[in-house]
Amino acid sequence: MSLNIREIPVSNYERIIHAVNETTKLDCVISIHNTKLGPALGGVRSWSYDNFQKQLQDALNLSKAMSLKNSICGINFGGGKAVINLKGVKKTPELYESYGEVVNKLNNTYITAGDVGTTTEDLLLINKSTNYVSGVKLETSAPTARGVYNAIKTTHNFLTNKDIKNSVVAISGIGKVGSKLAKILFEKKIKLIVSNIGKDAFDQLKKNNISFIESNIDSIYEENCDIISPCALGGAINSKNKGKLKCKAIVGAANNQLDSTETAEWLKKNNILYLPDYLVNSGGVIAISCEINNSENTLNEKLNEIGKKVLSLLKESQNSSLWTNKIAEELAWKRINS
Repeated sequence: MSLNIREIPVSNYERIIHAVNETTKLDCVISIHNTKLGPALGGVRSWSYDNFQKQLQDALNLSKAMSLKNSICGINFGGGKAVINLKGVKKTPELYESYGEVVNKLNNTYITAGDVGTTTEDLLLINKSTNYVSGVKLETSAPTARGVYNAIKTTHNFLTNKDIKNSVVAISGIGKVGSKLAKILFEKKIKLIVSNIGKDAFDQLKKNNISFIESNIDSIYEENCDIISPCALGGAINSKNKGKLKCKAIVGAANNQLDSTETAEWLKKNNILYLPDYLVNSGGVIAISCEINNSENTLNEKLNEIGKKVLSLLKESQNSSLWTNKIAEELAWKRINS
């Protein structure tokens, strides 16, 4: 096979590789950000990128977020991420098997898992070429959704000192995690506003007898709600829509929800709480850690810890001039460097 691997030096990142296999059409970037706490653990995203720079930047952003996530949720893994560019390429068994070969060459410095666009079936194909893959027997969207719910409930109680029942939550993106979150919230008697790019997801919610108000992917950020939960791709809260927000808090599953530090500071100044995504959505990686360490019996307890950490973060932010993301990042780095 015509596999070519090149190293890409990036400041403050331990290792970046770009792997291309002309035979299988694999084009992937693997970013290992930090391994002080253990092997880098993070999923492989299968997505269509217009150019290499966007692909590389996504890998860099996501792998750094994984370092922070794995640290703040208390597991002994570093941060890494892989992105496969599917621009003009069909998903094939050969593509994912060749990706597994690349992971295997990294000798347990990076453990891959599922992510956006990568299915359990894809992970099984990867597993043919390497043992450094997790989540093969575990569906991570359910624990992720449960962790997000714990964060939403804690944030609502902090803001109102009331039960979350009859509150209004807007969910942007009802894919694997968002749909499961919608089900949990509906069962808790929470009113739902949802948006999604494809219409099939709405039909699935209706099929499951989940009541909701349908919005679109742009106007959902203008909806009157208590909490908005971005559960799709990054940059959901940005310079274009932040001034239209009518929510009290942002608590979602998507990675890198804010487009900039300036947006985070603007939210703080305008009294809109933002809970760092890498804490809120850590349920999936916690579940993977439990699988790797054969400690699945502790999963529920660890998912409940997300709510406790959210409350601690909210209290500290309330008593300081710092925004929650800054506090969380400092806590994560303190553990990494201890």
